Amino acid sequence: MVQFTLYVERDTIIHRLDPRAKLVWLGCFFVWSVTFNHPLWCLVVFSIAFTVAITSRTISQYKFALPGMISLFIMCCIMWPFFRSGYTPLRYIGPLLLFYESVLYGLGSAIRIVAMILAGLVFFATTRVEDLFVALLKLKRSPLFYGMVFGVSIIFRFIPTFFAEANLIMSAQEARGVDILHVNLIEKIKNSIPMMSPLFVTTLRRAGELGLAVDSRAFRAKVERTFLYTVKMTAKDYAIAILSLAVTALFLYLRIRGYGTVLPVV
Repeated sequence: MVQFTLYVERDTIIHRLDPRAKLVWLGCFFVWSVTFNHPLWCLVVFSIAFTVAITSRTISQYKFALPGMISLFIMCCIMWPFFRSGYTPLRYIGPLLLFYESVLYGLGSAIRIVAMILAGLVFFATTRVEDLFVALLKLKRSPLFYGMVFGVSIIFRFIPTFFAEANLIMSAQEARGVDILHVNLIEKIKNSIPMMSPLFVTTLRRAGELGLAVDSRAFRAKVERTFLYTVKMTAKDYAIAILSLAVTALFLYLRIRGYGTVLPVV
């Protein structure tokens, strides 16, 4: 059976963390990723995300993203050296001169981009949308903020539905003899056109039904609302948040001191 949701039910320390603590960690991790540009230091940051993924026992769920991550890694390693200068000439490739520092910078950029993607996957694989929704609402109680958070949660809620609809339409087209997977790129684009119309119509229909559903339930009629799911920050959650902020301060200090850099500009 094809799975269209990233969240995986596990009983791990990562899953039991409050979504706000994981949001702090994720934000800090993005800062860690852009702090250094030396590949060895970027590899240290990547190892943190990989360790968290192993601890959460959800790494097997990221197989769908592996081809894209590998392609992005290779593209960064190839393209970045041609857009950055350095100090130590390495060799000419046609009219372009490659520098040793620019090659290292490209490798470091590839590692940190993949690390950020992996951290995002870990966050959504260990956090339910319902818990994230309630946790965000606890940050600020106002009708406007509630509408914004509700809109974001609806996006994540309906992404699996859209994938399921697209898969169903693709199966229906294949049953009618339309080959989408085993053709060249031009034919694949042409054969994908019959999928767009039913998917677009289905999306509009669901959006209209959603609007009627929330209006019938008095959406945003009251500021104070009750929730089926509840979340609460514990000492462990505060410790993770404080540790993440402390590591962020340490990494920024090291960067200011000149550590972890190949080129002076991030």
